Amino acid sequence: INSFVLVLLLTAFLTIILMRVLKNDFSRYMELDDETLEEEESGWKLIHGDVFRFPEFPVLFCASVGTGVQLIVATFFLLGLALTNLISTTRRGSILAGMVVLYCLTCTVGSYVSTRLYLQMNGKAWVRCVLVTAGLFPVPVA
Repeated sequence: INSFVLVLLLTAFLTIILMRVLKNDFSRYMELDDETLEEEESGWKLIHGDVFRFPEFPVLFCASVGTGVQLIVATFFLLGLALTNLISTTRRGSILAGMVVLYCLTCTVGSYVSTRLYLQMNGKAWVRCVLVTAGLFPVPVA
């Protein structure tokens, strides 16, 4: 019960702070007249060109996304196996061994996601993208 109350209090504090900030911003924007808003470029107008452009290194970007998805899927599988007691959490090293095995088994998920994203960016060297995805996480760790 103590943790639940603590979470509720922290959420309430965060909500109060955000409401104050939004109230101040909203009142400041309401004071500005329409001519000033049209002349000043801020927010979305400044970044709209950067949001929709392709990354400079698409292979590395797609491989990073694929590796991240692979790690997330392997982590959720490991948590599911630990919750169902198929992996013993009391034995030393079983979680690490399970994560290594699951990482190897979920390599198809990471490669599929990275290759699919790379092909959506009109990439031509999808084999290189798969190879970079396969080595992006284990090579620096080793």
